[in-house]
Amino acid sequence: MEHAYSILMFIFAGALFLYGLLMFATKDINLIPYRRRYAAKMSDKKLYVRQLGKIVMLTALSPAISAAVGLLPLGETVWPEAVALLGSMVLFLWIGTKMIRIAQ
Repeated sequence: MEHAYSILMFIFAGALFLYGLLMFATKDINLIPYRRRYAAKMSDKKLYVRQLGKIVMLTALSPAISAAVGLLPLGETVWPEAVALLGSMVLFLWIGTKMIRIAQ
């Protein structure tokens, strides 16, 4: 189980990507939990769900990048994986906020 972190992160990234793809494809507002829907002002709900699906798929790349870094022979340290995960997560969420502002 030398690569357990990478395996789990790839599984998590795949599940998150599938959730985003489902949101993007179906445009179903019910895929967003009811308690979270009130926080966003949506003029077009289907467009909002589609844009949010894109952002979820983009954010799913972050654990995939971290898992790929975990497969590199960098020794026993976890810092490269953590830096890749957090750095890419911040970058992708920043890009996602720009994408959602364009859609509104």
